[in-house]
Amino acid sequence: MAGFLEPLQEKRMQKHCVAEALGTFLYIYMSEASAVNSDTQGMVTNALGNGFTLAVLIYCFSGENGSGAKLNPAVSTGLRLTGRLDGTTYMWELISQTVGAILGAICLRITIPGVDVTHQFVAMGGVSSGHPLSTFIWEFIMTAFVVYVVFATQVDKQTRHGSDLKITLPAPFAPLAVGLAVACGAFASVPYTGGAMNPLRALAPALVFWNWKNIWVYVLATMLGGVAGAVVYENIFLEHQPPEDEGEANEASV
Repeated sequence: MAGFLEPLQEKRMQKHCVAEALGTFLYIYMSEASAVNSDTQGMVTNALGNGFTLAVLIYCFSGENGSGAKLNPAVSTGLRLTGRLDGTTYMWELISQTVGAILGAICLRITIPGVDVTHQFVAMGGVSSGHPLSTFIWEFIMTAFVVYVVFATQVDKQTRHGSDLKITLPAPFAPLAVGLAVACGAFASVPYTGGAMNPLRALAPALVFWNWKNIWVYVLATMLGGVAGAVVYENIFLEHQPPEDEGEANEASV
């Protein structure tokens, strides 16, 4: 136990964990609130609320003074399995993200009493409750898409095009691209699954509101989808960009 807690004695790791916890707290709270509001304001509120919230938070918590702003266990797991995040940092990221997500869901329950946020993910009679395989496929593909965009815009540092046509995305626009990917995924999948694309967006409210129906489908689909998106991009486009040293990979690459 002492060895596991030892990294927290470093100022860098303390900031890293606080950034992941606070960023995930804000994302879960605001994205779930957008989902609740979409019942009366329409799906656009959900999709754009999710996408823009994530983009702003990545701008806030990425870089050397933050954590890289993963804010999603599917992203962290993809980075870990491709060798771009060390094991210790990965474990503390998952803990920080989970704590932040649960606090965000608790805060939402307090501020919006009487609302069961998990109804966005397990709507009675919808695909999510009656067809777990369809739910799995939707969430797998949408999460793979989001993590693929993360690797394409934040991890990949070089152009992937031929010499006749070189199109690169300037780094300052990468968080916006990731946020738009989430918005696009929400526009496509919200009517069918609620559009989680992040295991904690389903798991945290399920815990706080104690509604576990089909939550395992969301957790499994988003985690495997994130791994698929990361592995595909890593092995096709990043063969000439090996993982950086631990400090750079943990803080600056995402």
